[in-house]
Amino acid sequence: MEDTNPIVDSILITDEALSVRTEQNKNDLNDLVNWLIANRRLDVKILVLTRNFKQEAELESAINRYSNLQIKICEYIRIPPAVFREAVEHLSDSKSSVETARSLENKGNKSSTEKKGSFLDRFKPKPKSLPEFQATDNLTKELDKVSRGISRIVAITGHRGCGITSTTINVASEASKRGLSVLVLDMDIEYRSTNMYFSSFHERSKRDEGINASLIRTLARPQDYMTTAFHVKDNLWMAGLGYSFTDPRLIEQFYNSSKLVGLVSLLRNKFNLILLDMPLHLLEKFGDVMIHIDSFGMCIPNNLYSVLSTLKNVEGTLDKEKAAYLNAKSKVIVTKYNDRSRFQGDIFTPDRVSEIMASGLLESFTYEMKVAGYVSYNNDFDSQIESDVPLVYTGTDHERTYGNILLRLLEGVS
Repeated sequence: MEDTNPIVDSILITDEALSVRTEQNKNDLNDLVNWLIANRRLDVKILVLTRNFKQEAELESAINRYSNLQIKICEYIRIPPAVFREAVEHLSDSKSSVETARSLENKGNKSSTEKKGSFLDRFKPKPKSLPEFQATDNLTKELDKVSRGISRIVAITGHRGCGITSTTINVASEASKRGLSVLVLDMDIEYRSTNMYFSSFHERSKRDEGINASLIRTLARPQDYMTTAFHVKDNLWMAGLGYSFTDPRLIEQFYNSSKLVGLVSLLRNKFNLILLDMPLHLLEKFGDVMIHIDSFGMCIPNNLYSVLSTLKNVEGTLDKEKAAYLNAKSKVIVTKYNDRSRFQGDIFTPDRVSEIMASGLLESFTYEMKVAGYVSYNNDFDSQIESDVPLVYTGTDHERTYGNILLRLLEGVS
């Protein structure tokens, strides 16, 4: 700003411009205030529009120094357009008197010799207003309908090795791309696979003990998630364990149903979507959490071994009542889909997978689950770990695949 010396009437600052580091925010805002004071621009209003209720206390020194600095706390998960309009109108009001004075001055200074419009100008076609661009694809239209103010707890589950973490990461990334605020909880503390998909988390966990224990710290103090969880990018957060975290005492104290129930109960109104990476065997330990989960995404590859392994896991993990509840709350996500796979001579379609799951092979699993979608297996699955880029960022096909799965999971179970 010192180099360009812009003409500024007012300044609106949102969360996207703020860092997760409090000290940096203080320094940046103080630098802005210093510039305004040095350039005698004390009439410029600054409005900080944020969802972080702590900002007012953290930026108190700048507020005390500059009377035209205000903090507005928005309690919505996503700041709606109406609040932005209100903020802009608030800033516009502050300069209305200045604008009026300028316009009157400009009118008075207009040359009396200014040419009037030609009589023929009346017959010239008026310039067309630019069209407002709107989504044309059905997926975007449908997601726009359900995303306003929505709050969902979704667990991605299945037997080990069926693509749970890949599904979780890509659904989370797609939701974040669509403007939803997302928290990923990697509950699989044995494998901790999110380290492979988020290298920034892995690297940070090696030098920051707090991030290394982010899942435990977030379970212990969910109200402090902005400091205990890891900010991946934009409106995507995650909490997991680094590979080097090995404190059995803290795991025993905080890694349990009661702490997880407390976390999802408190944070469900802070995020549009909380995604749990939770293999089937963990439901035995976290059975009390199940009633707080809106829907389960059941990952099942389209082969008989995976179907039987899934049912065997359910039978060995849950009693009949909880198994029936899981059945009723689940939607099938056919992962590693193979279009050449056959069952009894027919193509093993996603609908056929759901049908066989509810065919009576397990007494408590008889409700035919809806299919949320399927993910065809290809070499890109391995490359997303090597490149640190989820599949949804690599092509429209993947984006559409996970977008449809996201939509079905957000709809819940009817």
